[in-house]
Amino acid sequence: MKKKIISLSLGVLLVAPTILAADENEGRRLAELAFASVDSAERGFIDMGEFTTFGTDVFASMDGDENGKISLDEYMGWDYGMVSVAEERDRMDAYETALRVVFAFRDRDGDGEINKTEHRQSMNFDFQRADLNGDAVLTEREFLNGFPVMVALRAALDPDL
Repeated sequence: MKKKIISLSLGVLLVAPTILAADENEGRRLAELAFASVDSAERGFIDMGEFTTFGTDVFASMDGDENGKISLDEYMGWDYGMVSVAEERDRMDAYETALRVVFAFRDRDGDGEINKTEHRQSMNFDFQRADLNGDAVLTEREFLNGFPVMVALRAALDPDL
């Protein structure tokens, strides 16, 4: 039950940037809610500690068999909150291809699974990439627009972005 709640919460967090592009008002509200939920200290920015906690929750919700590793099947089966958009836009093939590419990047040793270390390294890279001004915190704008996985999935869903 706890995994379902975590998955649902994380799905809302991760879909917000996509909704933002589709519906400015409702999307902005959901995006702000997502940012606020990761910003657990309510300071108006996300630091690495908050982001690490978020990453740990994402890993736990993806690891369906609780073996400390994420298989390609587990990764493909975890909904970033965008499957319905991909289906609606008839972009499932592109969406699944983007997921496979992201998985391959995160599977740093190429063994077909993402372990906790690989996941943590990927999350650290994502944080650094999203931190556009290099100040070691993420603003709401950086959080919503800077993550490689979100960029890849949004490009798959709407190649004209």
